[in-house]
Amino acid sequence: MMRPMVMQRPAVMQRAGAEAAGWGAALALALIAVAVVASTSSWLLYRDGDSVVVALMADSLRRGEPQDWALSPVLFLPETAVYGALSFLGLGTVGTLTLNAVVNLLAVYGGIRLVAGRFRPGARPVAGSVLAFAAFVALIVLEVPDGMPGFHLALLAATTTYYSATVVGTLVVVGLLRRTLDGTPPVRTAPVTVLVVAVSTLTNPLFVVWCVLPAVGAVGILVVRRRIDPRLAFVLLLSITGAAAVGYLLRAPFAGTIVAAGGNYLRPDRAGAAIAHLAEVSGATMSRWNGALWFAAVLALVVACVVIGLRAWRRRDAVVAAVCGIAAAAPIAATALVIVAGTDADRYLQPWVFLPILVLAVAPPAVSVPRAVSGALVSALAVGGVAAVPVTVAAVGRHDVDLACVTRWVEQSGRTGAGQFWTVRAPKLALADPSQLIQVDNTLRPYDWLVNRAERRGPVTFLVQDAASVPFVLPVGAETPDRVACGRYTILDFGSRVLPLGEPRN
Repeated sequence: MMRPMVMQRPAVMQRAGAEAAGWGAALALALIAVAVVASTSSWLLYRDGDSVVVALMADSLRRGEPQDWALSPVLFLPETAVYGALSFLGLGTVGTLTLNAVVNLLAVYGGIRLVAGRFRPGARPVAGSVLAFAAFVALIVLEVPDGMPGFHLALLAATTTYYSATVVGTLVVVGLLRRTLDGTPPVRTAPVTVLVVAVSTLTNPLFVVWCVLPAVGAVGILVVRRRIDPRLAFVLLLSITGAAAVGYLLRAPFAGTIVAAGGNYLRPDRAGAAIAHLAEVSGATMSRWNGALWFAAVLALVVACVVIGLRAWRRRDAVVAAVCGIAAAAPIAATALVIVAGTDADRYLQPWVFLPILVLAVAPPAVSVPRAVSGALVSALAVGGVAAVPVTVAAVGRHDVDLACVTRWVEQSGRTGAGQFWTVRAPKLALADPSQLIQVDNTLRPYDWLVNRAERRGPVTFLVQDAASVPFVLPVGAETPDRVACGRYTILDFGSRVLPLGEPRN
């Protein structure tokens, strides 16, 4: 009776060792990716107007301030929770954002690993997961720096703002769907699926386009063509659609927080402009050698999803067919949304970079790697991961003299000033009291967008501007302020003169 248990122990230990090796490889790859992003795209990671909203929210909550945020349809609930927890480690804002980037990428690997499936004879789920994650990291490296023309989609997963929770949520739901189709009892997967779908829809309705519709479509095709049991399909469809409906209804209490109307996001009359923008950005991407490689890699992965998915369909492999179908359909759905919405927001297109890589996880190439080559790859990965740490630390410790100049001047003045969205966000985050800088438009109307409206608004006696600022329309008699130079920033100091603010707008 004991012999089977004894025989199983080596297999269990071998699987545990493989999982540990996979996570170790993922950590090394994540460290390399974050080192590259922090060194070449630090503005996007640390100081971009949108990128700092989660840090501003978490810091405000930690200080116990009144909360009345003006947000987009994205509520950033999981992102704020993760950043808030990491901030207690005392690494400072830049250090916490950097650690958050590593955590985000490891979460992406975790989602990929869930999609790859269980250990079984002939399967290589860990190797496939590492390969898929390595492809994702390669796309990040090919995208930097963020200031270059072209698409920058994969590196957005390293930020706290650009839908990292939605990316991970989509991968987790696809993974749970795969596990259920693979034989895991729905009683184990359905509760987790419901929770992830509900929370993901609550925090970002874009999840419906990225995940819910493609998943429902895949399950629907499988049941119509009799590839899965109708009862199982019913459970899957009810779990996904029901949870999405619940998540959307749970957004009702946040109605006062969401200041952007639906008309701001759905502009089918601008579909032509959206198509022209996609063509322009595609051309800009192809004009760079690394962009051309990026484009070729993405298209190759999508084609692989279609080819391998069709082969799986012919051999009645519902699992691989479903994953590949979702991975190929979601990017198309995201592109259709961009066109129908008439938007130039490239971030909506992220399914192109994080879903097609799943083909490498569920159907890794059947290539036998010699032990010497495998050892060399492991060594190179370990060296790269270790070498990435000091590079990242150096990027984190790089002093922003201009930002420090503004922060120091504002805090020493003891007064309240104002600035426009793209200019004032980073200084607000750096201040001990962010309410010393009010976010306004160029006509001095408070601009309620991704900001806490509960902040006190004292009398404004100076303005902060930079190259991104639209020229201010100043009241009569206030055209000759003293100018304080702080590198890329200029402080317009009006002394004792108070600048009247208009009615708030968003």
